[in-house]
Amino acid sequence: MDAAERLAQKIETLSRMFTDAEPASLRTGYLATNPSAGHPVLQGSTATALVPRWNEHPSGLLVPATSVPPAPIDLGAAYLTPDEIFGFELPADYAVRQLERLPLEGVIRFCAQVLNALELPGVSVQAVETHFAGEWLDEPVRSRVRNLLRDETRRLLVPQALMLLARRAMEVSPDTVPDDLPDGDIVGALFSLTQVLGHHPDPGPSVITDRPGTLGRELIANQHFHRSWSVPGVLARYARRWLQLPAEHHGEPGIVDLSQTYQDCTGARLEDLAAVAGYLWLRTTMGRFVIEPGELAGLTLPAQRVESVLMLITNDLPGMREAVHGERPEQRTEWSFDPFQQWPVIRLPEDRLLILDPRHLISRAFGWLPVFDIECPPPGRTKPTGHRKMAARAKQTLRHCSEVYVSEVLHTITRDEGTTRRVYDDAELKAAYTAPGQRIADAAIDYPGTWIVIEVTTTQLRREARTAVPGESQIQDIDKLVEELEQIDATITALRGDEAALTGAPAAAGDRRFLPLLVLPEGFPVNPITLTVIRERARRKGLLTRPDTDPVEIVDIEELEMIEALQEASGPSLLDILRSKQSGSLRNAAVRDHILHVMRVQPDAPARHAGMLDSALKPLVNALPQPQQSSSTS
Repeated sequence: MDAAERLAQKIETLSRMFTDAEPASLRTGYLATNPSAGHPVLQGSTATALVPRWNEHPSGLLVPATSVPPAPIDLGAAYLTPDEIFGFELPADYAVRQLERLPLEGVIRFCAQVLNALELPGVSVQAVETHFAGEWLDEPVRSRVRNLLRDETRRLLVPQALMLLARRAMEVSPDTVPDDLPDGDIVGALFSLTQVLGHHPDPGPSVITDRPGTLGRELIANQHFHRSWSVPGVLARYARRWLQLPAEHHGEPGIVDLSQTYQDCTGARLEDLAAVAGYLWLRTTMGRFVIEPGELAGLTLPAQRVESVLMLITNDLPGMREAVHGERPEQRTEWSFDPFQQWPVIRLPEDRLLILDPRHLISRAFGWLPVFDIECPPPGRTKPTGHRKMAARAKQTLRHCSEVYVSEVLHTITRDEGTTRRVYDDAELKAAYTAPGQRIADAAIDYPGTWIVIEVTTTQLRREARTAVPGESQIQDIDKLVEELEQIDATITALRGDEAALTGAPAAAGDRRFLPLLVLPEGFPVNPITLTVIRERARRKGLLTRPDTDPVEIVDIEELEMIEALQEASGPSLLDILRSKQSGSLRNAAVRDHILHVMRVQPDAPARHAGMLDSALKPLVNALPQPQQSSSTS
């Protein structure tokens, strides 16, 4: 054997020592180095790793690219604290000391500027944050923050902190500041508030059981405050629930004309509310949050009717101060902003109007809130005869119209046009199951092998529950939802016993499954804590416990409309989506999270929204000044 052969043999021996003969424990314990390079190798060798691509979860965990389903923790974002921004913590009283040297109007304008920027149509939150970082911060802080913001799960601008800054300014900021007083640090005051957000001396139990606890209470309030919804969707549903359905069901027992009732109780017309609020919101989409004096005079509405609307949705700075100071201390939390939601438009000196947050304006005029104007007319307004009964009937009408609207969406989702019955409403269910004391759900959908049994409730979180006031309010509201599950459970029992009584046909061969679905048109913060608590409390009451029954799911009306839009695009069915969610990584999150982050689709608006949106915007279109036509134009 010559030298070359001996060298080759040594190389082969060394090669076997590092590969074939290595202990199995080492072979399975290799770590990939530099996974971000795209072609990682095994540590200590030049062998390419079997997993060539890696992804970094927002939580920091490196996982193979084939393992991409998000976890609930990946849906959240964490805000930057002063320690991360400046490199040190700010004093606990920093915000108050700065606000005492800042004029109130200036602080409110600052908050409105940022909140409106975040709500501009099509805006990139990252772009807005980068812009404000450049405007507010000097080097080297600016570069540090921009580097931190490269992590898409980090946030610089926290809407909750901006609302808290506005609320705190109402308490401590003066109307004017002496010229010789140094300016306060408004940016530092904002960031100092994020330093204490969510800090509670007693975080409560960390194990989720049948009670939300302190952490759950905060998570519910957080999710309610940050709930996402489509403005066109809100407008379309407003047209259907407030305008069209009451007219279509006129004359039915308990149904009232909501437009006429609104005018009788408030002195303002519902269409005028839509026109004025719609105009103010439209201006915010153009980057303006302060409306100059006399601008509303350009509308075709008489000035008196415009003022009737402004009396309902505006308050001046002294009035806002009084309202903020008048809140009961035990009801104040980091999530309570009642005066700003009641009066989303603030009257500034010289008759200017400021929109603090466009989302509050839309909710105030086009959501559920106008019903509270009916219940509580403005001061100085004489209540009509029989006001209490009138208000109760108006609220019941809105509840009924909401339930009818859900039924319409369900029929559209299943494409149930009467040729093949798929959706059975409460009337058919009540006719089929007539035993004394029989409780019935609002609807049932017949899918091959599975019944989806549905209860619709317009129950909403009370003020104490949605703002995380310590106490039993959240668990009491959850128990109301658990009571609604009794209707579903009883209907499942009836279907299990005699399906033919409803369908008129023998049950199909094979085992039937049941999927309980609770629909809350006004929304509910669905997350791992609330869903676990509801399911556990239902189980303890003996509800929905049979092996043929899937875990209960909860959806709001916007999620149903997302599924409706997917169906129009020949997408998966309601059953397919719910089933895939229950086996997915976000099984304990909201349905919208599963659609957006697991299915990775962005549904368009349902086709029927176009006509409803036209109806909602018609008062605004009619109120806008018409362009001058030339003499040659017919």
